[in-house]
This record gives sequence, structure tokens and C-alpha cells, in this order.
Amino acid sequence: MTLRELCESRTDLTQEEICQLELVEQQLPLIAEMAAADVFIDCRSGADVIVAAHARPGGEHSVYTGSVVGKPALPEDEPAVFHAFATGDPVCDLRAVTQEGRSVLQNVAPIRSRKGRVTAVLIREKDVSEDMRLVRKYRALAQSHEDSGPLSEPPRGEGDGNLLALREMHHRVKNNLQLVASILSMQGRKCADPSTRRILQENVARVLSIATIHDILTYHSEDFQYVSSRILFDKLRMNLQSLVTPGKAIVISVDGDDVLLDADTATPVSLVITELLTNALEHAFEGREGGRVTVSLRAGALCHTVTVTDDGIGFDPNSLPDRSLGLSIVSATVRDKLKGKLRIQSDRGGSKITFDFRA
Repeated sequence: MTLRELCESRTDLTQEEICQLELVEQQLPLIAEMAAADVFIDCRSGADVIVAAHARPGGEHSVYTGSVVGKPALPEDEPAVFHAFATGDPVCDLRAVTQEGRSVLQNVAPIRSRKGRVTAVLIREKDVSEDMRLVRKYRALAQSHEDSGPLSEPPRGEGDGNLLALREMHHRVKNNLQLVASILSMQGRKCADPSTRRILQENVARVLSIATIHDILTYHSEDFQYVSSRILFDKLRMNLQSLVTPGKAIVISVDGDDVLLDADTATPVSLVITELLTNALEHAFEGREGGRVTVSLRAGALCHTVTVTDDGIGFDPNSLPDRSLGLSIVSATVRDKLKGKLRIQSDRGGSKITFDFRA
């Protein structure tokens, strides 16, 4: 059934209001693709709410296995939808349950007629079923620790077993990764071949970039689940300063917006930044005494954008796939893990590499 047929048979919307919703419906596929999420138009049907239109994102991002057009939305399952209808205010990141029983986060925005009436709502849904599974897992882990005695004395003010389990997990992962980095570093110092020593140093930086996330989650995060991008980027900068060739004055700086990143996003983001900075430090200033590399983040409603710029000698982007392992890692990580796009600009005045990821 089309949006028009549903609205004409099950709502009190006027022809003008239905035409307005049809115009919005035409944009749903584009919105779904940009947001990498399922998007909907829901309408009032008397005291109830029904799904009037649905667009799926490309790839494997859709939460739904079948069509839910025409099905009801229940107040207990989708409180954000009913709040937006009742108040006319947008709602962001409120938990909901789909008609197929999946846990999602909903962003809901009211759609108003020319007279100001809320005729429908526009909904974006992000799947958090896996997050909920992990929460249940951590709760069970925390309960087992409480039953057998605490692993360690919790920090002052932290009495929740769930947070204790998360903190302990991140602390142990960080320590294990730092141990791996130390072993690689010792191998590098004993290696006589400069090329092999450089490769080991680069792998130390990769491991430390991931360890940094768990360090921040342990000591700089209130809930041990989200990382400040500014703290993360600054720690990556300090980790990589050791890769600056002795005798060169290369400055690494960080600027831009500060956003919270969940661990699943922060890990590939930090890996990409590490690779880009490593490549810049190794190649951008050949034949020069120094220069500057800057990492910046610009926050957006749907996507955040990270840019790494340098004022070095530049390079030919067309030759990268065959000669650069680091940028091959960058390309694959941005595409497969962050579902974003990588853009490279380079000339004799320097290089600018940009990638984005979902907010």
C-alpha cells in the first residue's frame, strides 16, 4: 500500500498535507543512504500511529527483514514517536523496540503542515541490539565478580558493579597491548637493518593506538564506554612524536571539535589517524628540515569528518595502492569499518587527507 493510500484510508490528513508527505517520501532513500540507517514516516491514525513509508539504507545496514509499512507503532515500544507527536519537539537517541523486536535508538523530527499542524514524524533508527547484548554480558560478568569477591578495590565513588567490570576489562586489555608494544620495541632496538627496525616501530605505533583507547576508557571516561576525540587525538600525537626523524623539527598539532566516540568507532578512527601521521612523518618531509602536520575533526549531524594535513613535499595519489601498506590499511579501514569515504589531495605544497564516519 502506498503512502497516499494509507493516508487517505486511515488518517484525517488533507490532500495538501498528503502531497507534502509524498515530497518528503521522495527524499527518504537519500536520507537512508546518507545516514546508513532505516528511515520512516509515521502518521497519526486516530489515537494510534502507523508506519506510512520506509526506506532502507544500502549494504547490510538495515535493521528490518520485512516490510512494516501499515503496521502500528506502540507507545511502550517507541516513546520518542509519541512524544514528538504530543509536543511537536524533536527527540534524539531515545531507545525503542522495532516491530520485529530489535533494539534501536531513534531520532524523531516532527513534520508540520503550512498551518503548523504536526501531520507526521520523520524517524531515523540505529541498531543497538549488539550493544544491549554486551550490556547484559557485562552485567552477568559484574554479578559473577560480586559473588566471588571484587577483582580490585573500586575507585572512589564507583560502586556500580557494571562499571567496575568495564573498567577492569579495559585496564587489562590496555596492559596486554602495551606488553605487545614493548616486545616489538625491544625487537626493533636489537634489529640491525634500518628498514626492518622502521617497520617494527610502525607496528608499535599501531598497537599503542589501540591501547590508547583502552587507557582513556579506563581513566578518562565516566562510563568506560565513550572516548573524547580531543583526548584521543592528543594522546596519539604524543605516541607518534617518537617517530620523528632525529634532527628534524616536525610539529604535530590537534584542533577542531571535541566529540564522544564509542569504543567500536574510536578503534578504527585511531588506527587510520596513526597510519596517516606515520606516513606523513616518514615521507612528507624528505629533504626538508621540518614542517607541520595537523589533525582536525569537524562534527556534523550525520557524519564527523577528520582531516590530516601537512605542508610537506606532496606525492602522487595514483601510486599509493602499490607502494604504501599504511594507506592501503587506511583505505580498507575507512571503507569496511567506518563505512566512510577517503579523499586525498596532494601537490608540491603539501597533502590533505580527509575521511568521514557516522556520528
